[in-house]
Amino acid sequence: MKKGIGFAVAIIAAMFFLAPKTVYASEEDALAQQLLQQQLLQQLLEQQLANPQLYAQPAPPLPAPTPVPTPVPAPAPSADPAAGAQQTPALSTYVDVSIDTQTLVYYENGTPVLISPVVTGSPGRSTPRGVFMINSCIPGKYLTGPTWHVWVNRWMRFSGNCGLHDASWRSSFGGDIYKRNGSHGCVNLPTDVATAFYDRVGIGTVVIVH
Repeated sequence: MKKGIGFAVAIIAAMFFLAPKTVYASEEDALAQQLLQQQLLQQLLEQQLANPQLYAQPAPPLPAPTPVPTPVPAPAPSADPAAGAQQTPALSTYVDVSIDTQTLVYYENGTPVLISPVVTGSPGRSTPRGVFMINSCIPGKYLTGPTWHVWVNRWMRFSGNCGLHDASWRSSFGGDIYKRNGSHGCVNLPTDVATAFYDRVGIGTVVIVH
């Protein structure tokens, strides 16, 4: 009810104070007109207080209730181990380096697309075994160590200071060369193979050494 009265008072006041201003002939006329407006406003307020039901604003309708979504239960995990294996995608693009056979095989989508003999680390400086990812690809750099400073055209690092790279100073690869004249831990590739290999792999390519 008080809100309805206040609303009516605001409308009445706006009728007087927002109406266009009249220019009077004298200051006395302006004061007389102002007093008349105040008296009229007082009369309207008294009428409003005597009959509040005439000025009360109707209560706004209640908002419609918000529908509550029905929770959907999560599917129960499958008890079939074969079904779980099917949901895990198999690794299909990766580099496989075999120390025993001194061979590199690069698979793309499960298909071997590049096979080459290699030379891995010599005994005591063997190439690390495990699963890695190529984390640096550089088309040409110097490899520097205590007793070497050589240039390679393609460098693909996968673990520490070990990487895959061309070895132009070698005339043969594969076999048991690594046992008597192996690398310092890197995987040495023929120059043409390293170039073709570099163009197919990138940072993030998985490297498996075993």
